[in-house]
Amino acid sequence: MKRIIIVSGGKHPSFELFSGLSDPSCKVIGADSGAEFFREHDIIPDLLLGDFDSISEETLEYFEGRTKILRYDAVKDFTDTEAAYNEAVKDSPDEIYFLGCTGSRLDHFIGNLSLLDRALKRGIRAYLMDDHNKIFLLDKPSMIRKDFGDYISFQGFRGPVKDFGVKGVKYPLWGYELLLGDPRNVSNEFADKIISVTFKEGILMVMMTRD
Repeated sequence: MKRIIIVSGGKHPSFELFSGLSDPSCKVIGADSGAEFFREHDIIPDLLLGDFDSISEETLEYFEGRTKILRYDAVKDFTDTEAAYNEAVKDSPDEIYFLGCTGSRLDHFIGNLSLLDRALKRGIRAYLMDDHNKIFLLDKPSMIRKDFGDYISFQGFRGPVKDFGVKGVKYPLWGYELLLGDPRNVSNEFADKIISVTFKEGILMVMMTRD
């Protein structure tokens, strides 16, 4: 299984989160000030890219000659995380993990959610993660294993999820039309280690969370 980890310039992940996902076979990409995370932990990524408007010159100099660097003009019609995603899919990965993609910039967070959708359309499993959240999309009924967090929530993504049902949770539900922002499916809990979700139409956003 080919996994790519992207660390972007939002709130940096803990080293424990990163190291729990990384192994020697993973490709690692730093986007813009994600480079600061790698320097802090003495990690050389496979690629650094971005307009580098939010990292120090010392950090950029530190990586020059040690890894491949792609530098973009600050005036562009794509984000640095999007550029990292575009580079990642060139390697035809099975999985992409987006770290450093949450934080104070909610505009960037919303844009990063759209990258999960683009990956889904390519048949790539993609996850947006930080130390409190694991977010992914589903386009068909699936089984979900409890492997992160204490709570699980569901939302419609870009449209209604029709005839939605979930079993194996504290609050089961079936035959429901799920919309974005619906509070009925917030903070459910696993009753079983593996739960099932079913639906007939739409894209389901799954959020596994912890305080």
